[in-house]
Amino acid sequence: MKILHLQLLPILSGVQNFSLRLLEGLDPNQYEIHIAGAGEGFLGPATRDRGWQYHSLRFLTREIGITDLFGLIELILLLRREKFDLVHTNSSKPGMLGRLAARICKVPRIVHTCHGLPFRQDQPWYSRRAFSLMEKISQSLGDISVFVNNSDRIYSVKGGLIPERKATTVYNAIPDTLRADLEKLRKRRKYQQGKEIVVGSTMRFSDQKNAVELVSTICRVCRRTEQVKFIIVGDGEHFGLCRQMVKSLGLNERILLPGWDNDVIPWLEVFDAFILYSRWEAQPFSIIEAMYAGLPVIGSDISSIGELVDEETGYIVPLSEPKKLEELIVDLGSEFSEAFAKGMKGAERIASICDYRQMVDAYDSIYKGLG
Repeated sequence: MKILHLQLLPILSGVQNFSLRLLEGLDPNQYEIHIAGAGEGFLGPATRDRGWQYHSLRFLTREIGITDLFGLIELILLLRREKFDLVHTNSSKPGMLGRLAARICKVPRIVHTCHGLPFRQDQPWYSRRAFSLMEKISQSLGDISVFVNNSDRIYSVKGGLIPERKATTVYNAIPDTLRADLEKLRKRRKYQQGKEIVVGSTMRFSDQKNAVELVSTICRVCRRTEQVKFIIVGDGEHFGLCRQMVKSLGLNERILLPGWDNDVIPWLEVFDAFILYSRWEAQPFSIIEAMYAGLPVIGSDISSIGELVDEETGYIVPLSEPKKLEELIVDLGSEFSEAFAKGMKGAERIASICDYRQMVDAYDSIYKGLG
């Protein structure tokens, strides 16, 4: 079966790693794998390193505009030339243009993975209405849509965006080799009374990740206690601003912002707790990795994070109350035993809901029209 995974940004963040990790688990004797994205970036070499074919798209852009017409034409030409048996789109923009192009080209099977809905409750009503309509049209063009959390699937079905028969949930998961490495970290962790606590994260410095609010909060924590240190690994549009905030307060030695690093394992080994105070998420791989590594998770009170983290494995803090987040972290610096115990329970919980073989088998069945 000749399949195409369509991505937008050619970076190696959660959505792109989802494709790479899923496709690595498929039987290479049954699938010929292609990936396409907006330019070369890091995704092109990562695809070719795995022996697959990569297609760099010139007109696929993140912003909505006149170039979308050229992007659609470019996709139609690609699909007609390659004659794929299946097209699998990821995220909203590729989901709209990719499914439309696949339907025009009469691709036999069209699958979409919803990595979060294209609208949010904090947007103006007219924006939500417009994006909801586009989402409903897009969903009508595909054969099946996979949601990576139950809350988005339920919302979409109840809201009339997609028929229930075309919607299913398959949780994200990490390959067994990565899982084994992370579980080794968990087994090596030891609790030490009075030790300086390192709270860390691996994320993009973006509006989605609530980066500016998070850094503002941890700066206040550092001014209240010397028992907590922070390491936030990543880059993004707000990275420069956040770095300047830290520098202006003279906290460079307490809050480390090392930039982007594809290898998260050395950082997770240093962390004592993991934080992700996002405004919206689909199902973050970063939390899955952190839980396997034995880290208690501090997350925002959004439903997708709540499907992974419970009171036995971490802490959920309201987005509207950053003061509570500040107080929680200060308290962790003075007493960490409860948090350490939560982290130890995390691997068991995440293994019960995010199993790699189950994820691959589910998509394999979907690809073959069996599920």
